[in-house]
Amino acid sequence: MEILIYDGECNMCSRFIRFISKVNKNPNLHITDFNSNWTNKNVKLDPNVDSMIFIKKNKKYIYSDSIIELLSSTNRIFIPLKIAKIIPKSCRDRGYKFLAKNRRKMMNNNACPLPTDKLKSMYLE
Repeated sequence: MEILIYDGECNMCSRFIRFISKVNKNPNLHITDFNSNWTNKNVKLDPNVDSMIFIKKNKKYIYSDSIIELLSSTNRIFIPLKIAKIIPKSCRDRGYKFLAKNRRKMMNNNACPLPTDKLKSMYLE
C-alpha cells in the first residue's frame, strides 16, 4: 500500500489531490490527511516538517522527493520526472518549502468542490 498524507485544510494541496485522483492508475495508492484517524493511528508526524508525506514500501518521502515519488507512482507518464533528482535535493527542497510557506497566500479560494467517487475510494478515513 502506498499512502499520501496531505494538509486537508490547504486549498493548494486539495487541488493537487484532485489532480492526483484524476491521473492515478495505481490501485495501491491511498490518500489521507494529517488529521485523519488513519494518520493518527499509523504515523508519527514531525511538527517541524511542513510537507506532504508519501509512504512507499515503508519509506517516508518528504518535500520534493514526496512529489517526485508520488507522481511516478500514480502513472507511468510521470516516471521521467525522476530525472529531476539530478538537481540537488537542497535546491529542490528550497523551492518546495517556499511554496509550502506561501501556499495559503497563493490559493485563497474558499470553495470546496465535492470529491469524486474515485477520490472517495482512494481516501483512508
